[in-house]
This record gives sequence, C-alpha cells and structure tokens, in this order.
Amino acid sequence: MEHRPGRKRGIWAIVLLILGVALNAGAIALMLSLFKPVIYAGDAMLPTLSDGEQILLKKDPPKVRPGDIVSYDSVAWQRSGPSIGRVVAVEGDHIAYAKGDATLTLNGQPLDEPYVLGGPGDPGLSFAVSVPRGRVFVLGDNRGNSEDSRYFPELEYGTLPVSDVTGVRVPEENALMLALGLTSTVGTLALPVGIGLGISALVARRKRQPVPAGPVWGAVHVDES
Repeated sequence: MEHRPGRKRGIWAIVLLILGVALNAGAIALMLSLFKPVIYAGDAMLPTLSDGEQILLKKDPPKVRPGDIVSYDSVAWQRSGPSIGRVVAVEGDHIAYAKGDATLTLNGQPLDEPYVLGGPGDPGLSFAVSVPRGRVFVLGDNRGNSEDSRYFPELEYGTLPVSDVTGVRVPEENALMLALGLTSTVGTLALPVGIGLGISALVARRKRQPVPAGPVWGAVHVDES
C-alpha cells in the first residue's frame, strides 16, 4: 500500500503541535499555582526594592529563613493589604540592637547586612528580642523609613506568626523557575516547527494529486487514421 505524500511530516506536525501546547500550558499552570507576581509599593525596602518594581513570590512557603524577603498580611499590625519586609530572625534566634551600635546582633554575633540603606539601626530604636516558636522578626532594608517589628513591641515583642507570611521572594537563579522557563521555551520552539511541517505536508499532497483511473467521462476519442 502506497503512503500518501507528506504523511510522515503530517504526523510529526501533529505530535509537535500537541507537545508545544502541552508544555506551554503545563508550565503556565504550574507557575500560576506556585508563584504570584506582585508590584512593590513604597520605599521601606530601598535599595533592594524600589517603588513600582515587580517581584515574584512563591506562595505559601513551607519554611521561612533569615534573610528572606517576604510578603506578610498582619491583622495585629492593622495593615491594609500585604506588606513586604525582610526576615532577620526566626524562632529560637535572639536579635538585638542598642542605640549607638554599629550593627544588629544575631545570637550574640554582629549581623552583616550589606543590603541596608543608611545605618542598620536607624532611627536608633533599641530592642532585644528572643523570637518565640513559630514566629519571625521582620525589618525593612530602609531602616530609617520602615514601620516594622520594632514598632510593635507590645505584640509578641514585634514578631509575626509564620502563618502571616503569604509568600517568599523567588531569587532570579531559582532552579524551579529555570526549569519552567526551559520547558516553556521548548514548547514555544516546537510550535513553529510543527506548523512548518504541517504546511510542508499539505504542499506535498497537492503536488501529487492522484491520476484518475479508467476512462474519463465526456472525453472524445478521435481516430486520425
């Protein structure tokens, strides 16, 4: 049995088109379920984040670590909507600052904070907090203009429950994000290749239209002998 011209190319076209759509749809669905883009507003996180900058957050993180930039929604602090801050201490840590110190201290050791704008202790509010279980201590990077854990000492020493943390900023080199980006790229590349093969298959079929077998109705035979 003779195969139709372009049949294999047509099959590959269908496979690649289905693959391209599936990879793109899967990557997008997974990104939407795990991550959330937000626009940061304010200057409490300068110089790390500027007003109007878009950041990507991992939703409902299973664990929060010191140094993480997080979004949090604190009812106790009577904030309207989510806020962004940096976790500087987690449960079991002792975080402290005394007016005039060059740095904050974490568990008795100077805390290196190259991301801070101005002095790490601005505007000079002293505190010494042992973070309770299941809670975190949050500060802004712009210490001189950030309403953070230092301003709520009467509420569990200014700490927030981890359950108030709604997302953790995703670093640019995040492995999962890179994998999703690669998957989407492969899917995107598969689509034009599939379309090209589909067009090629159609052209091949049109070039080799089947020749009708037997007499053609309406034809006139002329005997010139």
